[in-house]
Amino acid sequence: MENIIKDFADNCWKDCFDEFKDAAVYLDDGAAECLHWYTGDRTISELSHAGAIAVRELSTSSSPDVAVDGAWKATFIYSSIDPEFYRHTLETIISMNRFEVCTVICAAHSSVLKYRSNYETEPTDSYDILKLDITRWILLRLGKELKDPIVQIIFRPIFTALINENVFVTPPFWGLMPPLNKEELNHYFEAQVDYFVSSMHSMFTNFNMKEDIYFIGNLAENVADKLEKLPEAIERRKRLTRTAGISLIIVDRTLDLCTASSHNTESLLGKILSTLSHLPGHHNDIAVSMTTLCPDEDTISEHHSTYCAPGCLASSDTSMMNLLITNKQKDVLMSLHKLLSEIIIAKESPRTRISTRISVHSLEKLVHKLRDSNNLQLTMQSSKKFQLIIAVIQALKSNKTAQIELMISLEKLILQNLAVSRDSSSILAQLSGIIKTRSTRGLSVENLLGLLVYIYALAGTEIRLPEQQEIQLKNELSEAIYDDAKSYENLISGFNTFPDSQSSKLFGNGEISKERSVQIASAIEENLHKIAGMRKSLQKYR
Repeated sequence: MENIIKDFADNCWKDCFDEFKDAAVYLDDGAAECLHWYTGDRTISELSHAGAIAVRELSTSSSPDVAVDGAWKATFIYSSIDPEFYRHTLETIISMNRFEVCTVICAAHSSVLKYRSNYETEPTDSYDILKLDITRWILLRLGKELKDPIVQIIFRPIFTALINENVFVTPPFWGLMPPLNKEELNHYFEAQVDYFVSSMHSMFTNFNMKEDIYFIGNLAENVADKLEKLPEAIERRKRLTRTAGISLIIVDRTLDLCTASSHNTESLLGKILSTLSHLPGHHNDIAVSMTTLCPDEDTISEHHSTYCAPGCLASSDTSMMNLLITNKQKDVLMSLHKLLSEIIIAKESPRTRISTRISVHSLEKLVHKLRDSNNLQLTMQSSKKFQLIIAVIQALKSNKTAQIELMISLEKLILQNLAVSRDSSSILAQLSGIIKTRSTRGLSVENLLGLLVYIYALAGTEIRLPEQQEIQLKNELSEAIYDDAKSYENLISGFNTFPDSQSSKLFGNGEISKERSVQIASAIEENLHKIAGMRKSLQKYR
């Protein structure tokens, strides 16, 4: 998979880099994350090498940072299909600059963009309409100073981020979650599906292979049907020059929410992703605090201040990522200890014996040894390896580790209870008790919702959970939501704006009443019943 996916990404990005010379480059979150993994965490240096004079977030919320002094050329890379996002954001950025040349690289094909202008227009193609609007905005900004602005719209299906040679993710589609019933397929959701289908078609066009499509689930069937019947895809299959084929297997995530909601994993990568904060705007990479390698504060001159940029997982060398994905924790610790020893110790004492019992503290001691050596050149040469090693250390030492271990033990209790008791299970009554004591256990409402999803996805329709226990559970959940919302209101009372967090998404942006908390708990219960019934239509794999 490595060659064909990487070749596809190469073909998408190579023309983009030609447009970066002398330009102020603006990227939205999806495009930035794809480029982040494509360059192996060297986005800024690669853009600078390509000739970009500035790199900015493609958002008006970052004003006035979107203004670039002296910039006459701009390159925008969009992975959104929201017409308002294009219209409002582009118009605002152009009005704050003096661009004479504008290039917009769209990850969405003109057939799925559905862009329409506020002005009267003759063209029907989305790209042509967008081009006319951009030309108007430039002329409004520069007036008679510029007669003929140069504007071009380029389609490049940028949507893949290669994690290693066998795994890639699709950042622009991070929110494409199968609905819990067919009725929830609204207009926006259908537009996202069309966008995904168009992107997959573009990828298979690059492969020059015919895809054999298999699916399980309502959304998977929808995607498969659209890709099979897409007129452009039909024509592509007719023109194939290779006889080789490729299998595309699409499975609705909602058919197996047990795996997605479980904290029980042998993968160290899973522990890292569940304990460390994500990079801003990213959904597949984390921010690693590198202060461990920084000098002690008392060694820094009072006339100087330091800023330690975070590390991350993305790298052009996938061997370390493979280690985190496929190996057990004990083996990963031994491999990383050996790697650090070879980097730091081997030159001093080549015969140093490597212990067979390695702990996270052993790794930390070697990292401190590196810091104390003040060997900046050595640190720079192995920077990416140190970032991943420190990510492992921080994940295993995180305060969240105890919380995760508690969640794993509760999941095991749920599994045993349902296996033994089945229809007479008391697991919901036990969970009601856990909700009451959640504060002393260090559990949040988010943790409890994860456990509920795990229970109902595991039970399905084969095990009937007692109605009285469900009523008790809903009451306890309602009280928990109300109490946590009140605590959250007190926490944010000093903020001018409402912080973006899981709590804000659950509680909303205003005060919550007891009636509202009951409504939220009822909606959660309704969705849990839908989750339990997701495999009902399957004959063999319930």
